[in-house]
Amino acid sequence: MVARRRSTVRLPAVTLCLLSVSAWGNPAAWHVNGEHGELWLLGSIHYLREQDYPLPPRIDELYRQADTLVMELDLDDLDLSAVQATFMEVGILPASTTLRAVLAPRVYDLTESRAADLGMPLMLLEHLEPWLVALTLMDLGMNRLGYRASQGLEQYLLRRSVADGKEILGLESLGDQISIFDSLSWADQEALLLHTLTDLQAPEAAMSKLVADWRDGNLDELALELTVDFEEFPELRTAIVSARNQRWAVKLEELLRSNGRYLVVVGALHLVGEDSVIELLSARGLNVTSIREH
Repeated sequence: MVARRRSTVRLPAVTLCLLSVSAWGNPAAWHVNGEHGELWLLGSIHYLREQDYPLPPRIDELYRQADTLVMELDLDDLDLSAVQATFMEVGILPASTTLRAVLAPRVYDLTESRAADLGMPLMLLEHLEPWLVALTLMDLGMNRLGYRASQGLEQYLLRRSVADGKEILGLESLGDQISIFDSLSWADQEALLLHTLTDLQAPEAAMSKLVADWRDGNLDELALELTVDFEEFPELRTAIVSARNQRWAVKLEELLRSNGRYLVVVGALHLVGEDSVIELLSARGLNVTSIREH
């Protein structure tokens, strides 16, 4: 096994599949009846700003109906310092390799330019794997605009659930999430980085439209915005989206065999498109209903 280096680059606690809402709006949500239980599915916005609160009333309505919060990760069960250490241990290039060596020249130059725009010297990223560079730069870009993961939808619902004593579950572990990225080929890691660098060209306009469409439940626009950049990279989409959707659909069906009432909150990307969690649950014979129909 190749020894990994440690780095001093600051990372978000958990950053995946990265996405101002007013108090109004009608976010798309779905109700699923199972063998014994029921659940509500809601797409998440991982990053929000302080001024984006209060959130649309529908979110509170869904939260109050459930006795268990289900997220991609059980964020209440994470040691943030351990998370940082794990990311930095796994995401370091082999000692004899640099970022310049594994990226195409144009992608490397663009990375250097975007990092400089964000005040991040490229030398601090030179020994990180491309997937970790992508997550780091995206977090910096969002923070520059005032968006914080700590103010995102998951963290908001997590704080409420802890205060209310609700059960909190995760669909996958931290190790599962990290392995998704770390197992990507160099080509797919470069594709992910390029995707991130493109998003950082005009992040404020893109975020404003994305969050507005999420707030209004505009599924056609969300599907276009969230999936178009993956069209050229089917293997990347399979690893980050499709394969996870398949695993989650199985786990959600298992939950529905119990008598629980679950609010399931995952990235909005996982709830749009032909291979979405919504479509997979329907294909498994479950009764999935759009709440907007009521």
